[in-house]
Amino acid sequence: MNERYGLLGKHIAYSKSPQIHQHMAKKLGLSVSYELFDCEEEDLAKYVKQLRQGVLHGLNVTIPYKQSVMKYVDVLTPKAKRIKAVNTLYLKGDKIIGDNTDYDGFLGLIAKYNIDVKDKKVYLLGTGGAAKAAYVVLSDLGANITVVTRQLAENDPLFKRVITYPMINPKEVDLYVNATPIGTAPKSNESVLPKAMVENHRVIDLIYQPEKTQLMSFAKEAYNGLWMLIIQALKSEEIWFERKIDATHGLLQELKEVIYR
Repeated sequence: MNERYGLLGKHIAYSKSPQIHQHMAKKLGLSVSYELFDCEEEDLAKYVKQLRQGVLHGLNVTIPYKQSVMKYVDVLTPKAKRIKAVNTLYLKGDKIIGDNTDYDGFLGLIAKYNIDVKDKKVYLLGTGGAAKAAYVVLSDLGANITVVTRQLAENDPLFKRVITYPMINPKEVDLYVNATPIGTAPKSNESVLPKAMVENHRVIDLIYQPEKTQLMSFAKEAYNGLWMLIIQALKSEEIWFERKIDATHGLLQELKEVIYR
């Protein structure tokens, strides 16, 4: 029987998650379909109910629901509890479990590019679910993190130091991490920061579509969010399919081809 999985989010037509998961299902010899569920917030309960009923077998969650979906979850894993955001849902017994594989994805991206963040001044742009996962990883790796938000009123107690965009002093920045959706296709000509603040700097942009964002084009050195996307997807599959998947160099390159070809 075909097992159904999918992604919950809003305005997610650009997502390459179905290509990743369907390629992996074929590779692993599994009968799996993976769909995009572009929905409103009030529809989340319906999809979680379908997961509970066995109509769906696993869900990923993306912008803007990584935090709002938590109220429908019975048990949060320690990682999801710490990050206060969920990107992977599954049923265990009669309980809906909420997990966070964005942590693994961002950690994998940093390892893949051999980026040393210990004691570095990292400016994290955004305060959503992906930003929270990146924040916890950066904390664990010993970075000095400043979170940048549009309004200080949005501040979450998870974040220790928060400023607004006009307060950024580029001279104090070692690395920018963009965890906002600004610059995602089809609005690829947008940038969360002007060129003057980014040139001569290193940037990690968690966007992967387009492959090179406007923000990345301004930077001295830049990396996109592709490896984060792929590694978090593989970690979700490890949970759903209950099997170890090695994110080898060969497999990552193969999935990169699937996404960008």
